[in-house]
Amino acid sequence: MPELPDLLYIKENLDRVIVGVSVKEVTVAKPVVVRNTLPRSINEALRGATLQGLEIHGPFLKFSFPPDVDIVVNLMLAGRLQVQHPGEKGLGHRCLALGFDNGITLNLCDDQTMAKVYVVNHGEFRAIPAYDNQGVDILDPKFTMEKFETLVAKHRRKQVRVLINDHTVLSSIGNAYADEILFDAGIHPKTIVSRLSPEDVRRLYTSIGGVMRWGAEQVRLSAQPIQIKVRDHMRVRNRHGEPCPRCGTKIRREGVHGHDVFFCPQCQPATRALFIDWRKQ
Repeated sequence: MPELPDLLYIKENLDRVIVGVSVKEVTVAKPVVVRNTLPRSINEALRGATLQGLEIHGPFLKFSFPPDVDIVVNLMLAGRLQVQHPGEKGLGHRCLALGFDNGITLNLCDDQTMAKVYVVNHGEFRAIPAYDNQGVDILDPKFTMEKFETLVAKHRRKQVRVLINDHTVLSSIGNAYADEILFDAGIHPKTIVSRLSPEDVRRLYTSIGGVMRWGAEQVRLSAQPIQIKVRDHMRVRNRHGEPCPRCGTKIRREGVHGHDVFFCPQCQPATRALFIDWRKQ
């Protein structure tokens, strides 16, 4: 699924081509992805409306059509957005398309039809699962070291990978960048939060911001179409069996709460006895 660096890149591109432009036509090819809370159809709500702005809210992209409509998109696992210029071919598995007056078509495509598009009255997000219970925005200036220390103290019993993946605590870090953050900080993903030293906490806080900015820059430099999920820059994610870029030890994979995690057993040593000591394998 797209993570924060991907969403920043998507927003940057959409800001350039469709913000300030009016919707000419709406095509709903897969009604199952649309959750319309309005008393009128999505076509009636959007046709002729001008997109005034986009915002990122956790894993959500909010499209504002003043004065009374917001469209909130959650791409979920396999959803992709495509900017289709006149004469270009659209992606397959199109679920929804917004055609704009400047000839641009914004396609939402998903071969699993898991993505969700919520059509709501402006500012009314109660019908959108998880929208109103996002944690602190990790790119907001209010996300200070002191704020992070307070959050860490409240979640001492969790594994650190679970903590930084919890969108109700930190909004928002996905699986790929969680692995990269912990690698950058030199912390094993199964470390219990209460075992983190003050220096570990400071290093983890620094890595959260640093890795996200690094990821956003790498995605931007790739200059790929927004439907492409850029992951070539990852150092440990999905690198199982490859040498660690720091020490040469094989990258390993384990499970944390049903999710695969990737780490270097040498650079991220375990702080407690685990079922497998990967340093001896």
